[in-house]
Amino acid sequence: MKTTLAYAALCTGAAAFAPVAVPSRSSTRLTGWIPEADMTTDQLEIKKIAAKWSEVRLMDAEQAESLEPEWKEAHTRYYEKFHKDMEYAQEVVGKLQGMIEPPKLTKKSKSQKKRDKWLKIQERESIRATNAAKIAAVAAAKK
Repeated sequence: MKTTLAYAALCTGAAAFAPVAVPSRSSTRLTGWIPEADMTTDQLEIKKIAAKWSEVRLMDAEQAESLEPEWKEAHTRYYEKFHKDMEYAQEVVGKLQGMIEPPKLTKKSKSQKKRDKWLKIQERESIRATNAAKIAAVAAAKK
């Protein structure tokens, strides 16, 4: 009894996390063609063009040379845009890579920290001296 209950609980728990079966996209009405008997002449022409393009699109440049000029031009235009878009995507990835993984800064040594602190103090003192000189000049001008 306890074993059956434990087994049922395990099966129920496992079924809760099981992936749901999804029908393939090819079986939906949106991706399928209507029967050829019901197609208009324009739809038949579109289907022929789509079938031809699915063959032409997969050809390499050497094979595309033997195509009709219209299809050759379409093939060339498609792959020019494809390569242009890929170059753009690589540029974007390169720019984003710097933001995602910023360059590592080397850790400052103790003596470098002391030099930086001394420079900061010297800069602050020079600013104070110029401000004091300006105040003295303004005070002298008012007298």
